[in-house]
Amino acid sequence: MPVWKPLLLCPTADTARRLRAAFAEAGVATPALISEYPRAGAAAALAVERGCNLCLVDLAADEDQALHTIGDASSAIPVVAVTMRQDADIMLRALRRGARDFLSEISASQVRELLDRLDRGRSSEPAQQGKLYCVVPGKPGCGASTLAVHLAAEEHAAGRKVLLVDADPLAGAIAFLLKLKSEYHLGDVLRDWKRMDEDLWSRLVTSWRGVDVVLAPDDPAIRCPVVPELATELAAFWRKRYDVTILDTPDARAAVDSGFAAGADEVLLVATNELAALHASRRGLDLLTQTATARSGMRLILNRYQPSTGLKRDDVRAALQVEPFATLSNDYELLQTALLEGRPAPAGSRFAAGVRALAGALRGAVPAAGKTSWLGRLAKHK
Repeated sequence: MPVWKPLLLCPTADTARRLRAAFAEAGVATPALISEYPRAGAAAALAVERGCNLCLVDLAADEDQALHTIGDASSAIPVVAVTMRQDADIMLRALRRGARDFLSEISASQVRELLDRLDRGRSSEPAQQGKLYCVVPGKPGCGASTLAVHLAAEEHAAGRKVLLVDADPLAGAIAFLLKLKSEYHLGDVLRDWKRMDEDLWSRLVTSWRGVDVVLAPDDPAIRCPVVPELATELAAFWRKRYDVTILDTPDARAAVDSGFAAGADEVLLVATNELAALHASRRGLDLLTQTATARSGMRLILNRYQPSTGLKRDDVRAALQVEPFATLSNDYELLQTALLEGRPAPAGSRFAAGVRALAGALRGAVPAAGKTSWLGRLAKHK
């Protein structure tokens, strides 16, 4: 087993001192200490920065903040909740946020027993969980929903189990594009979340060409409010059941406020090379880079690209100060014909080929266009 390298997030000074001493006595690496709860979405990045593969979170200082921190960190590394209280409610809430175990007594023997349990659990874990892609339009009409549909179809064609979620209750574009009707929708998923099980989930999803789909409500007046702690639970549920989950969101603000952007493996910001779209995309990019986690891949997708109209690729790069991760051709008429019939673009089309290259690049985390991603470029400018 790889050696555990713990990170301790603990604002309580006495608890931090005792924990570090117990780990040292147990012959384990002394935890790296952060004496405050990190800002939303930053816990996993702190662990990566310090080379840690285990996170301990003190519940005593502020239970609400601690639970948010557990949710943030648990999608990336195992999390242990530290609490001296035998409180079944708070322990259940910590488990729902993603805590793997608890430490309720601070001693070297308890630390050894905890790490033994984690080792046994780690040996039986699957190699990896599914990925979550959050698709965000830089501006309405940039083709983000169309990309989400085609990315889902491409991942399914590659042999993956795929979930496509329409998280835009106003537009409800996925049902329109796929010509789907369902008795259930995302609002039902949120309403019934506390009693969710495999049987209920199977009744809430509908199928399109082998892809599981959660639609937005037919009635645009129905709201589907998602808060970050719920987004964390949803993401964990989906990752266990699907190789790839694709979320179609209405805009950068919704992606950030819901918590989906922070919890995603990749955030795909979809823009065109028109001036108005690039202006809106610049604002969305600013918001996403301020709030999304460092572990989330930030990817600019330049859609419907046609050099003869709008800005050239170099101009887009200069305007946004980022390199497009992928460029998709303008097969507008072909796409309209295909989607009006509820089917994806033909496999031999330029657009389908671009999506196929994008899907492959996302699996390998390298740009589809052979360039550096915007995350890398931003790092160089810091």
